Amino acid sequence: MAMAIRHQKYIGKVKHAVFQTQKTGRKRVLVSTEENVIASLDLRHGEIFWRHVLGTNDAIDGIDIAMGKYLITLSSEGSILRAWNLPDGQMWWESFLQGPSNSKSFLFTSTSMKVDKDNTILVFGKGSLHAISSMHGEIVWKVDFPAESFEVQEVIQHHDSNTVYVVGFVGFSQFDVYQINAKNGELIKHDSAAFDGGFSGEVSLVSKAKLVVLDAARSTLLTISFQKGEISFQKTYVSDLVKDFSGMAVILPSKLTGLFAVKTNTATTFISVSSEGQLEVVDKINHATVISDALSFSEDRQAFALVQHGDNDIHLNVKQGHDWNSDLLKERIKLNQQRGFVHKVFMNNYVRTDKSHGFRALIVMEDHSLLLLQQGEIVWSREDGLASIIGVTTSELPVEKKGVTVAKVEQNLFEWLKGHMLKVKGTLMLASAEDVAAIQDMRLRSSEKSKMTRDHNGFRKLLIVLTKSGKLFALHTGDGRIVWSLLLNSLRQSEACENPTGINVYQWQVPHHHAMNENPSVLVVGRCKPSSDAPGIFSFVDTYTGKELKSFGLDHSVAQVIPLPFTDSTEQRLHLLIDTSGQAHLYPRAPEAVAIFQLEFSNIYWYSVEAHNGVIKGHGLKSNCDGEVANNYCFGTREVWSIVFPSESEKIITTITRNSNEAVHTQAKVVADQDVMYKYISKNLLFVATVSPKASGDIGSATPEESHLVVYVVDTVTGRILHRMNHHGSQGPVHAVFSENWIVYHYFNLRAHRYEMTVIEIYDQSRADNKDVWKLVLGKHNLTSPMSSYSRPEVTTKSQSYYFTHSVKVITVTSTAKGITSKHLLIGTIGDQVLAMDKRFFDPRRSVNPTQSEKEEGILPLTDSLPIIPQSYVTHALKVEGLRGIVTVPAKLESATLVFTYGVDLFFTRLAPSRTYDSLTEDFSYALLLITIFVLLAAIFVTWVLSEKKDLRDKWR
Repeated sequence: MAMAIRHQKYIGKVKHAVFQTQKTGRKRVLVSTEENVIASLDLRHGEIFWRHVLGTNDAIDGIDIAMGKYLITLSSEGSILRAWNLPDGQMWWESFLQGPSNSKSFLFTSTSMKVDKDNTILVFGKGSLHAISSMHGEIVWKVDFPAESFEVQEVIQHHDSNTVYVVGFVGFSQFDVYQINAKNGELIKHDSAAFDGGFSGEVSLVSKAKLVVLDAARSTLLTISFQKGEISFQKTYVSDLVKDFSGMAVILPSKLTGLFAVKTNTATTFISVSSEGQLEVVDKINHATVISDALSFSEDRQAFALVQHGDNDIHLNVKQGHDWNSDLLKERIKLNQQRGFVHKVFMNNYVRTDKSHGFRALIVMEDHSLLLLQQGEIVWSREDGLASIIGVTTSELPVEKKGVTVAKVEQNLFEWLKGHMLKVKGTLMLASAEDVAAIQDMRLRSSEKSKMTRDHNGFRKLLIVLTKSGKLFALHTGDGRIVWSLLLNSLRQSEACENPTGINVYQWQVPHHHAMNENPSVLVVGRCKPSSDAPGIFSFVDTYTGKELKSFGLDHSVAQVIPLPFTDSTEQRLHLLIDTSGQAHLYPRAPEAVAIFQLEFSNIYWYSVEAHNGVIKGHGLKSNCDGEVANNYCFGTREVWSIVFPSESEKIITTITRNSNEAVHTQAKVVADQDVMYKYISKNLLFVATVSPKASGDIGSATPEESHLVVYVVDTVTGRILHRMNHHGSQGPVHAVFSENWIVYHYFNLRAHRYEMTVIEIYDQSRADNKDVWKLVLGKHNLTSPMSSYSRPEVTTKSQSYYFTHSVKVITVTSTAKGITSKHLLIGTIGDQVLAMDKRFFDPRRSVNPTQSEKEEGILPLTDSLPIIPQSYVTHALKVEGLRGIVTVPAKLESATLVFTYGVDLFFTRLAPSRTYDSLTEDFSYALLLITIFVLLAAIFVTWVLSEKKDLRDKWR
């Protein structure tokens, strides 16, 4: 049973954009993103007209518009070219391009293409140049380049020429130019020249036959001319153009005629190139600067956009071609600092009513948001950073305060009067657009779902999400709005951290609302570099205000973060961080935390998985770190056990363990004939799946005889293997979920050519005799005897396999406050939908003909495949494009669980797996209940009156 659905669509960080504004009607901008999304956006409001999410391995290399009606996309390193219909996004044709080697990819669509005229599209990829028909996608001709080390830098074709120029480098010191006939692909001429100083590979094309490149040392600019088959080099030292230059220079990517930009350690310098190849500095800018490509806005005029950062705003300048001093547009736009720096800018022009030219700019920000600027204002913005969530946690909302001040009463009275005046204006059709927006805002704020306080059922919460850009968002579960957002300074590029990246977000402090007045906070953990041995970063954020409390860099790396089940007197949760050298670090660094930690010192164990080596190790703690006597928060570790899988026969592909916060209502499970089985409940169990090395690739990469899948259940304290099962003729990928005493995992059966799901249930045999009531009365049972992970457990397992229709991306399980409600598996399918399946379908005790007692227990008859019930889709007809994760959060109401699904889209809903047995439904008719009560009372009264009259008549007889 699903309720309160919230669905939000995003596209991700934009990396390419082209405008389509020439025709009358809808004006749109076509974009491609880092999440492999292509989309058509409404230029007026930023809404999505249509979009397609390509595969994770189908990265988009470039986009352009052909024939005025197709969007052309090049993807998969230049191997797939597609045409999409502009109005509705339907794919028109698709071409697969092959070549001898991997290389850079380029997409070139002639600017002279007329509507409905079948011109050729030039594509360089896989070491070959292809000419493809824009109408049908057929390959007209293909040219393979002989040199394996030939790295193409530019593909050039002028609209008034039938010659295609392909320029690039061979090795580090040779420059090559190929001239090719654009009609038939014949090689006209090949020229090459060597330069002893080498090339850095970054190129800026400044004219039809002239480009600029840096030498290998990045200290000298080379102007390369290749006109009329002659190649010439002109050297200019960067130090001659930029004073106080040191280090290495970088040419910024741009496509400007006669102009390019060089970034040095001090500033961004703009340099013009004369027809003779002479370089001259035209301007030097010390602020962060971004430039757009050149835009032709009339027959012989070009312009480009230049964006500079101020204190609390950005400066947008539109300059004309060669004339640096003339500004076609100069605007200053106030911008929220939480968006960071501008990363990209795309420019478009339009004709005003007075026939003059206006300009609009589409800018991509550091937090991956997308903004359209026009006439000095932000026309619309999109928070597309939410398409790349890497971590999720939750926070409770504040408790509603009962006390009300006089000022609050006066404010509420004023708001009440204002609200009624607006409603009257709306009823009389006198409300303006601002009044209508205010009415909608008031309705939203007055809604129970959107209140910023806790509700007694625990449905209203804050979802704290960390994105790839290093920005933290707080999303309200009631209406999905962004309560606050924070771009973490600690995860932004700086001299201390060159390329910081976030790892995850954890609950840090959860104060009890009756005992403390402090706000809850979260811990964001990151690294200074993507590599695991880079120094770590800590940031603490207040979840109510969205303010960063403090942040600091760590003096050690972060390989593993272990939240411990202990808190100090201020409700701060203890965390143990393991670095790459194997040392353990305790946080918070306070004497109280160390004292609490020392009490449980000998009971703390963890495991590590080295999938590339096929090794799983168990670890424990020993004394303080060697050589760091003064640091009481660093501890050495010891290896307790290890499991080594033979590399020639097994490769680790999946490991999963139980959620440490999962609530289990009871260990006993009553089965048929009043028998009792005891679940083996342990938080120290690990599920491991391995496959044969030949079967570690994609499905079908190995024969059934070469493939086998082996699963293990391992105790992470002792390293004992409690269960092992081999699936012959099967392979991954394996997706699994571990809850209570059972595991469900999904894989592919090569022999049956179908997906399968298998369930394993683990039971404790050491308590199997605790079924006698007299033993319980006399205390002669072992239910209260302590359990130890050191002792060898007596366990038994039950398992069953079923065919399953869909490929799977992720599997999780519903969670409730007390663990009483029946479990449902939430399966993220390959179709980017979420399917809820009752755990009863995965009962290993299912049989073809269940007995009467088994039917009363709720065991379903055995079938070879799992049923897919259309009504069981939690997402209904919606899709969570690019689905990556499903998070379940228990509500205070035992029957309900909150489900948050994220990918490129976000989806939130509330589920009741066993229906709302402990509350009334939202559509319950309270009026009918009251009417029924009044009718019953009236009937009782009337009956009593009639009874009294009858008794009186009987007495008079």
